[in-house]
Amino acid sequence: MTINIMNEYITLTKKQITTYLKLIFEDTYDKRYDDMYSDKYINARYYHFFKGSENTTIRRTILEELRKTYEYAISENFGDKEFIDKLHVFYCYVLYFDHVVYCKDLKNKISKIAKLRRKLLNRDDADFEENLYREMMNINEEKERLLTKFNTDEFFLKISNYKNILNVYRVNLKFELKFPMEYSEMAIHKVFHSGITNEDKLVIEYYLMSVQIIRDIIKQNFKKQYIVEFAETLLTKPKKIKSILHIIDNAAIQDKLSLKIRHEYFIENKEAVYELMREGYRFAIILDNSFEANYKNMENLKMFKYVILNKESKQYGQVMQFNQDVKNNIIEI
Repeated sequence: MTINIMNEYITLTKKQITTYLKLIFEDTYDKRYDDMYSDKYINARYYHFFKGSENTTIRRTILEELRKTYEYAISENFGDKEFIDKLHVFYCYVLYFDHVVYCKDLKNKISKIAKLRRKLLNRDDADFEENLYREMMNINEEKERLLTKFNTDEFFLKISNYKNILNVYRVNLKFELKFPMEYSEMAIHKVFHSGITNEDKLVIEYYLMSVQIIRDIIKQNFKKQYIVEFAETLLTKPKKIKSILHIIDNAAIQDKLSLKIRHEYFIENKEAVYELMREGYRFAIILDNSFEANYKNMENLKMFKYVILNKESKQYGQVMQFNQDVKNNIIEI
C-alpha cells in the first residue's frame, strides 16, 4: 500500500497549528475558525494558489490572505469579533513554526508569544512556554522523520537541467546495487528498465521526488518543474496505476511534476491519458516518428505541459514553425 507524503506532511502541519492554538486558547479554542484560517494558510503556503507578482514573497502572500480571512470572518460572525481579533494576532506566529519566517531562537519567540498571551487573554500558565516549545519541536521532528523515511543508499535521483528552458529538470532514478560479476552492465540495465521492474521502480522515484518537491516548497521555491519517468504499461493496469500514482496525487505535487510519455504510446492509450489529465496529472510528450506536424496535432500539443523534441528528428523544422503557444513549452534535446 502506497502513501502520499505531501498529504501526510500537510496533515502534520494542520496538527501543529491546532496544537498551538489549543495551547494558546485552551477552553476557548474554536475549531470553526481554526479550520477557516488553516485552509487559507495551507492553500497559500503549500499549494501556492494565490500567486502575487514576481517580487511578492510567500510571507507577504500568506499575511495578505490571512487578512482577507480575518475580514471575511468578522463580516460573517461580528458577534465573535473579539475572539477573531485575538486569533488573528496569534495565528500570524504560525509562520515562525512552519519555516516561512526564519527564527533564530524559537524559545525566545515563544516567550514573546507568552507575554502577548498574558496581555490579550490574561492567561499565565507556569508551564506554557515549555509545553509549547516541546509540542512544536516534536511535530517538526515528526515532519522530518516523514521526509527521511524513504531515504535509501541503493537508489538516488539524478536531476539535471534542460539547456533551452529555465527551471525545468530531467529526473532519472539511479541505483547502486551490488550484482554478481557474471551479470553484464547491459543485462542489469535491461532488467532495471523493462517490464514489472520498470513499473515498480516508479514507486521509489515518486517517493523521492515527492520529498524533493516538499523540500523545495519548505524553502519557498515554487518555480522548479520536474519531468519524471513513466511506464506506459501501467495504462492498461487500473489497480496498479492507481496505487503508484497515489504517491503523487496531490495538487502541490502535480503542479510541479510531469510524467514523460512517447507520442506512440499516447496514441495507443489516449482515453487513459485524458482521464489522468482530468485527475490533475500532467504529461510531457516525447515526439517520435509517429507524430505528424499538421495543424490538428499541433493544437493537441497544447494540452501537454511540455513537448520534448529531438533537434535531429524529421519533425523538428515543421514543429518549430507553429505558433508560440506550443513553442514556449518545447524542450529541445
